[in-house]
Amino acid sequence: MHSIKTKLFALGMAVSMLLGLAGCALSTPADVGTIGDVKIPAGVYLLAQYNAYTTASGLADLATGETANDVKAVLKAECTGTIGDEEVTATGAEYVEKLTLRAIEYYAAVETKFAELGATLEDAATAEAADSAQSLWDSNSELYAANGIGKASIEAYLLNAQKASKIQDLLYGENGMTPVTEQDYADYITNQCYYIESVQIPLVDYTTYSMADDEQKAQIQVLADQCMQDLNVQATGETATSAIYTAASTYVPQALAIMGGTMEDATQAMYYAGSQLYTPDDLAAYGSDEYNNLTDSLDAVPMGIWTTIDLGTTLLVARRIDPLVSYTAGDLATMYDLLTSMKSTELQDQFYAEGAALEHALDAGAMKTYSASNIKKNV
Repeated sequence: MHSIKTKLFALGMAVSMLLGLAGCALSTPADVGTIGDVKIPAGVYLLAQYNAYTTASGLADLATGETANDVKAVLKAECTGTIGDEEVTATGAEYVEKLTLRAIEYYAAVETKFAELGATLEDAATAEAADSAQSLWDSNSELYAANGIGKASIEAYLLNAQKASKIQDLLYGENGMTPVTEQDYADYITNQCYYIESVQIPLVDYTTYSMADDEQKAQIQVLADQCMQDLNVQATGETATSAIYTAASTYVPQALAIMGGTMEDATQAMYYAGSQLYTPDDLAAYGSDEYNNLTDSLDAVPMGIWTTIDLGTTLLVARRIDPLVSYTAGDLATMYDLLTSMKSTELQDQFYAEGAALEHALDAGAMKTYSASNIKKNV
């Protein structure tokens, strides 16, 4: 089974932020000025500002008893973090201001480039943005209304993300100005990605959410080692899907039984087995400490050889194989959206730089009206 991980463009803000918007009620002005030829809607400004606050609140040096919900405390506290390539130490208010500006510069750069290219969005992309905005509005309309955030502002944000994706395709896609080639994809897959087949032997009983104790873990380790031995005999080809699922069906129920759990349906074992191309972003989630170290363990054995890896909540029985034996680079590029994986960070950096270089004609009075001090964490 393939897990497709797609990195989405954003305005330097996470979509999840939309679920917790806050700010002062919108009346007038309707925008906070322009960056380049792009008018920045007040709603987009508030979205950027709230996300900036969320980031700052996680970095703030707060006194005992103060929390991220204490807006005044966060804005007065010292925050140290990285903005772009720069390490910044500032008050929470200053930090929020810097991040907010960076986000709306990004927004303006995307809108500007989209217009320069004479680009248009397909109906499907526009409909997706509208549907997502409607869904968010349906779930949180009272919160949005209480904070002066209209559905149109949410949709504008989502459309900007769609435009960024379209720009990426126009620049680097198959028919783009400087397209990523099949060989580029092949080199990326070979040199920067890992294609991993695996069986997850659980160390957690998810019916009770209890971890295996030391004795149980030792017993489960024996199972994982046996699973590894079986696969090194039975799954020696380039792909061995049936052998992997057989191993999961055999060993996962035994591991659960050791922890006092059961697998109600044998078909559930399929969720513990699979294959995936891990991009650099995926691999970045795995550390270099004793646990959660995926790449070092796989590099310690030859390609195609199964090994066991302790990931804390699971003992992973895994091997790395060359996916280009079974798939073309183009197939994998489509299955895993490798264009975004390869180019999105580079393009995002370009947008930040271009946005910062545009002429700024921002309305200080409007931004004061929508000051971060008006942020509310609860409605």
